[in-house]
Amino acid sequence: MNILTTGMGWIDHSPGGLNRYFADYSHAMRDRGHDLRAFVTAGGDLASAPAYIAEVLREKGSFGTWDRMRAFRQAVGMQSRHWKPQVYNPHFALYAALIGRGQLPRDIPIVTHFHGPWASESKVEDRSGASAKHIKYRLKKSLESLTYQRSDKFVVLSGYFASVLSEEYGIGRDRIHIVPGAVDTERFKPAVDREGVRKELGIAENDRVLFCVRRLVRRMGVDRLIRAFAAIAPERPEAVLVIAGDGAIRAELQELAAGLGLRDRVKFAGRVSNEQLVRWYQAADVAVVPTVTLEGFGLVTVEALACGTPVLGTPNGGTKEILGGFDGRLLFEDDSPEAMADLLGRVLARETPLPDRADCRKHVLERYTWLRVAEQVEDLFLQAIHERGRKAAQ
Repeated sequence: MNILTTGMGWIDHSPGGLNRYFADYSHAMRDRGHDLRAFVTAGGDLASAPAYIAEVLREKGSFGTWDRMRAFRQAVGMQSRHWKPQVYNPHFALYAALIGRGQLPRDIPIVTHFHGPWASESKVEDRSGASAKHIKYRLKKSLESLTYQRSDKFVVLSGYFASVLSEEYGIGRDRIHIVPGAVDTERFKPAVDREGVRKELGIAENDRVLFCVRRLVRRMGVDRLIRAFAAIAPERPEAVLVIAGDGAIRAELQELAAGLGLRDRVKFAGRVSNEQLVRWYQAADVAVVPTVTLEGFGLVTVEALACGTPVLGTPNGGTKEILGGFDGRLLFEDDSPEAMADLLGRVLARETPLPDRADCRKHVLERYTWLRVAEQVEDLFLQAIHERGRKAAQ
């Protein structure tokens, strides 16, 4: 079928869970034989993108939010005049805000991927005063709500986000369909020579590596993980914490680690390439997902498991659903530093056993592959096309 989709940015230009999902999802749907055409904005940096991924901005440079929104509207309008999509599938509310029914034929359904409450996520990270923060939140929430009311159906990656979409945006449950996320299991897989990978990364033979890859913003809970690590570090000299990723509070986190006497025990790897990310997953003894709130799925959780690495995570959102369905012992009691320290200490002391690396990968292969996602999304698209066509004919 002809699928017109819009995302946010290109993964190699703007790393992040939504952009990783969008890139892999688009590839999976193309592999299934669909004529998918996708629009993103990447400041002109699409060198690594396949031909079906198009930039909405015609010129390089710094563009404001309104300019990018208009660029998406224009791109979708032009594409629809030359090639008729059978379904429109937006993945980010802001860039879909100006794309209404007027830009699309009446018989084309809109099936939206809901990747999270953009307004709430922004509010958590907003450092402005209470009044300004509230005004910005209400504006963003209104824009999201307007965009979602146009949609025929929704795809969410977890039961948690199904609840958020229903309760916070008033979307009927009959329009919401849970299709868990997935991982490229050919890319994310165990190393043939794990010890060799560890040596290449400079990991000492007896080191126990805790690996955390997150966008360095407050809701990701990395500060709590560092405090938890500080509590167990004196008794576990073999433990090393590696934090990959970048963000607004990186300097603050580095200062926290240094102030706790962990300068030599906590490594900030910064933004890592896709290849380096896989190597760190493969080399780590344990991956840690310390998110405090708004974890819609937890792509990093299934990426690590696909590489054979056990994951410890907070009992929040999608992380709870993934790990709870695998081994409940991998979940912290709560998202406090004390709870993290308790389980990390027991795992490092081998008092709480970790699942076998082969079982970690098996869990992903049975539940979180792109083939499973593509089949479920196809069925939903066909249902939406049928229902929209019937309405248009009335």
